[in-house]
Amino acid sequence: MDHDIKVSLHNQKNAETSLGKEVTMQSAADIHMESDPICNSAGCTQYKHKKKERGYDIDYPVPDLGVDRDIIANHEDLKVAEGIVKHTFTVGSDESKARWKNPAKKTEYDYSPKLEGEMHDAAVNLDLVENQLHHKYEPWTF
Repeated sequence: MDHDIKVSLHNQKNAETSLGKEVTMQSAADIHMESDPICNSAGCTQYKHKKKERGYDIDYPVPDLGVDRDIIANHEDLKVAEGIVKHTFTVGSDESKARWKNPAKKTEYDYSPKLEGEMHDAAVNLDLVENQLHHKYEPWTF
């Protein structure tokens, strides 16, 4: 049983004890389990309407017009650009991955370095002053 359910049942028992009254579950007749909130007093008649014909066919073939003109133009422009720079554009090959590898990704960065020299002295002195004055300075926010 879920923890929230256990807590709810425990709280229910405590409430029954403090009020001196037992909570009973409603019967199925009181809950109207067969009732559909979308139905009216005449019953569920909204689904019994006659269906109208659409007047048009919805099962039609989709024509295949081939590759879009923009895609064809981009491929042609790529060939022209490769001819100008005398280099073939390749993406995802082992050669291109090796050539365009980011060496900075191998570097392990220390995002919380230890303070050195005067910065360390300033931090120690700040702690001493804060303790003597019994006041903590808030860091500047911009």
